[in-house]
Amino acid sequence: MKNITVLVVDDHALIRSALVSVLNDTPDLKVVAEAGNGADAVELAHKHSPAVVVLDVDMPGVDAFHAASHILQLRPSTAIMFLTATDSDRSIEQALKAGARGYIVKSDDPSGIPEGVRAVARGEQYFSPRAAERVRASAGDMRKRKVVGTRGETLSDREIEVLRYVGKGYAKKQIAEMLGISVKTVDKHVTSVMEKLDIHDRVELALYAVREGFISA
Repeated sequence: MKNITVLVVDDHALIRSALVSVLNDTPDLKVVAEAGNGADAVELAHKHSPAVVVLDVDMPGVDAFHAASHILQLRPSTAIMFLTATDSDRSIEQALKAGARGYIVKSDDPSGIPEGVRAVARGEQYFSPRAAERVRASAGDMRKRKVVGTRGETLSDREIEVLRYVGKGYAKKQIAEMLGISVKTVDKHVTSVMEKLDIHDRVELALYAVREGFISA
């Protein structure tokens, strides 16, 4: 069986070392190089032509999403998979726009990393459980690479406006007065936002608004 070659990119040496060990201990995977920043990642991807690049989001220097796009320009057949502590919709959306096939949240079970590498190497998409919660897709969609965005991208401009006010703690009557609409209409928007985001109470909705940068904490 031919090994799947991997480039590991993470600015934290300890995490990078642990990830390299996990991948090299998997019989069909082989780490051919490792880097601590986006610029080195681009250079090493060009040099080694790995099948998969596992890339952290938060690194100094060259933006990780820009690095991913640059790698794909040089090596279009390479699969990009992000491995990060960030599970925000915006981060996932940026990853997909950069051409990534996979997105793994570091707090999820690390045993899914080899599985993710194999999936993206086959040309499929892969999302770890926490990331998968943010996208609307079946396993079949992921196999066919049909995931193009997150739940957050489905919100309309008006729904985002209402979300911001809910996140700031305004009551529905106050929101209605500020937007010049009825309380009933505000209620419909809030219900729609919760359904689209799969969120079930106002506290969770406010936390989402902060996490996604719609309001400041």
